[in-house]
Amino acid sequence: MMEYRIYAGTYAGADENGIFRYRMDGNSQILERELALPGISNPSYLALSQNGTMMYAVMEDMEYHGKAGGGVCAIKCRENSLEILNSRGTTGTLPCHVTLDEEAGVIYAANYMSGSLSMFPLMPDGSLGEMSDCRQHKGKGPNTLRQEGPHVHFSGLSPEKDGIWCVDLGLDRILFYGIDVHTMTLSHRPERDIMLPKGTGPRHFVFQPGNAHRMYVVCELSSEVFAVNILKEGCQILQRISSLSAPNDKSSCAAIKCSEDGRFLYVSNRGDDSIAVFRIDPKRPSPSGADRKGRRQDSQRYSGT
Repeated sequence: MMEYRIYAGTYAGADENGIFRYRMDGNSQILERELALPGISNPSYLALSQNGTMMYAVMEDMEYHGKAGGGVCAIKCRENSLEILNSRGTTGTLPCHVTLDEEAGVIYAANYMSGSLSMFPLMPDGSLGEMSDCRQHKGKGPNTLRQEGPHVHFSGLSPEKDGIWCVDLGLDRILFYGIDVHTMTLSHRPERDIMLPKGTGPRHFVFQPGNAHRMYVVCELSSEVFAVNILKEGCQILQRISSLSAPNDKSSCAAIKCSEDGRFLYVSNRGDDSIAVFRIDPKRPSPSGADRKGRRQDSQRYSGT
């Protein structure tokens, strides 16, 4: 019998249960709550280690211990308990995403409101060391309501792990930072930045499994997906395609996922309340079509470079 454990983070006060663990029987597919953990303010995003013994949560706040910024928290996951090891301030406000690099022993926090990326070393016991670097972005975009300043929403390691891409919704840019694991610092490599069309508002990206040269970027503000060719000498946008079957000004994109076999791409649409399913052409690995609510979309209507 296959058994699964599922963790859920929430927006909750530090005095409330904010993280929950559920057990699911693979046969009955019924969720049963196992554990609940209080003591962490607004643990909205979680990252679990590969062996499941450690978990890292953002503290999506504007203030940490009386100073501006949110926080990140290290949690030990045991068979019958969850234990908070420690937490650190991010300096940046409203951290909304955590990237875990277990091989290098580093955690990165994307600070949405202030528009920065924080870097923390991991200690031998899995706890968080002092913040080793923080890269503050500057600038703004054309959308005066959502792009009045930088807004870092997500970071993701390059497939070769020679650097990390940092998605800034406010700047319509994905910035690339080289990583020095010896000094635990980051260095901006602007020649590898990815510039998206103004006002699109990039949010997240995924790489096609088995293809280190193909990145798919979801843009929250324009409800579009971009296929990007990733090369050492520079990046090229190959295609842009809508995630909607019809225009909807009240909708915006959120998550993007790629199937393990690299054949399909999935995008969630908030407001439109739909999931777009794109088929990836193996001969031309760009999203060549989409199904939404069981209906076929005309991909040529949205495709372009």
